[in-house]
Amino acid sequence: MRLLSSLAAAVLPVLVAGANPSADVYLFPQPSADAARDVPSLPKEVARHILLQRTSRQRYGSDLRDLPSSIDTETAITHIARFGRSPTALFASSQQEHASQLVVLLEGATPEQSRRLQGEIGANAAFTISDPPSAAANKNLLSLFQTMGIASSRQCDLESAINPLNSDCWSGSSSVVKYDLQKSAETLDALLGNVKRLNNVVSDGLLEVLVVVLPESSRHAKANHWSATAAAELRRRQDAETVLSDAGLFKADVPKAPAGTPAPTAPKKRIPKCFTSLNSCVNQTNSCSGHGECVDRYAVGGSGRNDSASAADAGSAARCFVCQCRATRVELGDDAPTKGRRTVRWGGAMCQKEDVSVEFWLLAGFTVVMIGVVSGAISLLYSVGEEKLPGVIGAGVSRSK
Repeated sequence: MRLLSSLAAAVLPVLVAGANPSADVYLFPQPSADAARDVPSLPKEVARHILLQRTSRQRYGSDLRDLPSSIDTETAITHIARFGRSPTALFASSQQEHASQLVVLLEGATPEQSRRLQGEIGANAAFTISDPPSAAANKNLLSLFQTMGIASSRQCDLESAINPLNSDCWSGSSSVVKYDLQKSAETLDALLGNVKRLNNVVSDGLLEVLVVVLPESSRHAKANHWSATAAAELRRRQDAETVLSDAGLFKADVPKAPAGTPAPTAPKKRIPKCFTSLNSCVNQTNSCSGHGECVDRYAVGGSGRNDSASAADAGSAARCFVCQCRATRVELGDDAPTKGRRTVRWGGAMCQKEDVSVEFWLLAGFTVVMIGVVSGAISLLYSVGEEKLPGVIGAGVSRSK
């Protein structure tokens, strides 16, 4: 009988550990007393959305198609709104408006460490994660936050992590850190020793903290991702507003244009300085936009023209074909001030731009000359006006005696 009791005492912890107990999640500031009585158990997919909603620096558009069948969408949205980032009050101060967000992942917690943490915090967990994933899933989740620019690639100690003014652990208004309590048990002591300091920073409105305590029994769980979405499902969701997966990169699709807006055109290719053949020059420039012809820049004699032999040998690597623009004569319409024809000169790599350099220099030169003439005339008049007038000649005028 004693042997059976000993075996039961030895096997029971193993069975409990194999049951993969839930993970506790604590919030700072802590929920109200009424809300603390209700501790919901959420699947890991909903918890992942809560983490992303709290830490996302931009507006996070949740795509809830990865939710399991055990929870409906309306209930999941309620929990995300309840445990996600608190909305900014209408007349909130600048500190409350810019409260930083910190997520702490404590991996490999033993039951004794979990009870110790709950006792020091003095409050129950805000919610629990019913199916915490494996250590590989936590690593993938941290890689996702690193891709988003929220988590740092270097390890920060906990005392530095809870200081939002520390630039080594913070690169913006959000930060995510992960610690393995089996490898660094002093992390738990550091957290418990800074609970009072953490509460003071949170009460000042400078920081909001979410602590996820992952049990040691979940280290080798079957789930390798926080999201149940497979790779094929991720490719199918490329048309979603925001694709967030701890199995891939963070991508934000460009929002669709409203109805009636013309579709954006594809960027134009850059015209090369030289075409290797005459045909490529003609085809890619549309015969120099009809305002010139393709010629060999290094043609013999410098004339730039190509004969039939040059065209036949256009594929040679030593040739460089470019557009040589020609002036065209344009008939003026009936609406023009003057009737007749005018000469239009063209420029650009494809002769697609009207060359107005001659008109520009004529206008600029005329303007400079006129400014010089007017300035000279004003200066001459000013200098003449400044000269002293000659005295009154009174030699021939005498008073009669």
